[in-house]
Amino acid sequence: MFRYEKDMISVIQEFFKERFRQSLSVEELNTGIGIADIVFSKKINKRDYYFNNFELLYHTITLLNRKNRKLSEYDFITRFSKKEIHNIIDKYISMELIEEFGKEYFYVKNRLTPTISEFYAIEAKLKDWKSGFYQAMRYKNFAQKSFLALSSDFIHRVDRDLFIEKNIGLISVSPEKTKLIINPKKETPNDKIAFYYLGEMFTKNIFLKQEEKYCPQQWL
Repeated sequence: MFRYEKDMISVIQEFFKERFRQSLSVEELNTGIGIADIVFSKKINKRDYYFNNFELLYHTITLLNRKNRKLSEYDFITRFSKKEIHNIIDKYISMELIEEFGKEYFYVKNRLTPTISEFYAIEAKLKDWKSGFYQAMRYKNFAQKSFLALSSDFIHRVDRDLFIEKNIGLISVSPEKTKLIINPKKETPNDKIAFYYLGEMFTKNIFLKQEEKYCPQQWL
């Protein structure tokens, strides 16, 4: 039996690495709608630049939302300060997101690729499955799969039909054996911007742990 929820984390991490081949993980990721105990992903999609600024990322996604879209300088002026515009345009061109068309226009060459293709989010609880369930529901905002990991001593209390109905995963955790009770179907995250932004934050956390990969100049 676990004494504290934090004692469950390493057991859950090992289980996900073996069961789902999710090799990357960040603990206590601030999602804006709660602190996710663990978030997993298989890999990071490499880019020349990453986004540390939510507003800049939001405008990038909404502005470059369609390939071959024609843009003028006005489209940038309405979103960014005059001091930022030329630097942002240069970065977009470097990332092959836009290309110049004449002196005054640009075309969207590619849409921004998220740094993370897929998120699995886990809320860990010793026994309070109801609060864990509602927190896991919130993680569907950005994750393709959301789970509650509960101590095996209290797994019998769970309303499994509710988890199936709402497509929330359920994991029974013990020091001796961890078992997947309900494996949810993959779903598109409810909030595209949240998915993108938390992908950037996840990437930053991973790069900071692997110091040789973190370069401050890459972050916008």
